[in-house]
Amino acid sequence: MNLLRFLARPMLAAPFIVDGASALFAPESHVARARVVTDSCQPVLDKLGIECTDEDLTLASRAMGATSLVAGLMLATGRAPRTSAAVLTALSVPVALINNPLWTARTASARTEMTSGLFRGLALTGGLAIAMTDREGSPSAAWRVRKWKAERALAAQQIRADHGLS
Repeated sequence: MNLLRFLARPMLAAPFIVDGASALFAPESHVARARVVTDSCQPVLDKLGIECTDEDLTLASRAMGATSLVAGLMLATGRAPRTSAAVLTALSVPVALINNPLWTARTASARTEMTSGLFRGLALTGGLAIAMTDREGSPSAAWRVRKWKAERALAAQQIRADHGLS
């Protein structure tokens, strides 16, 4: 692993480790933020027949927190970095929306703050998407297959030429 990856992966993973530990061990503030979103979306949830109790939100917060914590630690330590980055990418968008519900902002300053937080969350999502596709300099499986086919075709052509076949 090069120095950039050695430093960048833990920095990219740090917010997910901290937030995941917080959601796992002290989910109250996470439940409160999720409650704001569920309350504002109550008509839609009622139409779908979904009821969100505080117990449900606590369980969901803890589950997402545990997932975020484990995936963040894996990314930070370089264990299955592409898989852990993919998991964090999938978690980061809903978390960014729950933490920054723009549609609930009542003042311009609140809207500005939430917009900034939402774009910060989306920037983390972009960084994770890049980390998800980082092969650390190794060629992709598709490149390897193309190379193998080209080498096989070249070898077959050489064999035909050596044996006087066209």
